[in-house]
Amino acid sequence: MRPQVPPGYFFPANPVITNQTRVKHTLTARNWVLVVIITAVLGALVGGAVGYVAASRSQQTIVEKFFPNSASFPGPADIQEVLAKVEPAVVSIDTEGVIHGGDGTVQGAGTGMILTSAGEVLTNNHVVAGASSVTVTLFGQSNPLPARVIGTDPSQDLALVQIENAHGLPTVQLGDSNRARVGDDVLAIGNALALAGGLSVTDGIVSSKNRSLTATSEITGRSENLSGLLQTDAAINSGNSGGPLVNSSGLVIGMNTAVAESTQGNAPAQNIGFAIAIDTIKPLLAQLRVGGTGGS
Repeated sequence: MRPQVPPGYFFPANPVITNQTRVKHTLTARNWVLVVIITAVLGALVGGAVGYVAASRSQQTIVEKFFPNSASFPGPADIQEVLAKVEPAVVSIDTEGVIHGGDGTVQGAGTGMILTSAGEVLTNNHVVAGASSVTVTLFGQSNPLPARVIGTDPSQDLALVQIENAHGLPTVQLGDSNRARVGDDVLAIGNALALAGGLSVTDGIVSSKNRSLTATSEITGRSENLSGLLQTDAAINSGNSGGPLVNSSGLVIGMNTAVAESTQGNAPAQNIGFAIAIDTIKPLLAQLRVGGTGGS
């Protein structure tokens, strides 16, 4: 049996909430890159908000304007229509690499989305970091195809992978994450838990925008600051890393990358996932195509 390496865990520094919460990248448990994410929480502001609410209980709140969400899934047929557009361009990524120190190998699995018909696949850097071999399995197929990493940007947790000898592949359509609003309906698609039988699909909403996380690798000590993240309650699990978060028009507005979990206390984190906003990614694609910033 190949040795297993636990996934990266992230421990938020929260002076207000006492139960322990962790945020982890959504690579499978076979990930050999351990990453620690510290979530910055301004406890003083939270405490101040609580004090304000207590002091103003007697005041009446009047809603003057209401803006309905621009995106919605009225029924299952609408979800099926979106999946027909997006799912064929979502792939499973499998990797193999040498354990740090050279003592054996370890396997990992994640997700990617096809950007060009010639086989360019966008995914997270932590999905392929340290991999000595990468394979990609297309939607509805069972035979993995050889692939190679052509560019990485570890500081933004981005990587571009090229499927060898690919042509005529379906592609995702990139949307505008700046136009996404809290409450908009979304789907998360990916290789959750690397389960056999195909991709997993979950639905939810955009729970918040512009979240910021600071990630530090326990192996290299390198830190990466991820900002402008979308928060969603669509269920995200290990293996979803690199998969698309799409709106009701079937446009990709984010790339799923991390999920929050609680290990102690009586108030566990539930359905708190994070995606890199696609408007953060789009300006970096040209650099990824020529090798990126490297240093993965």
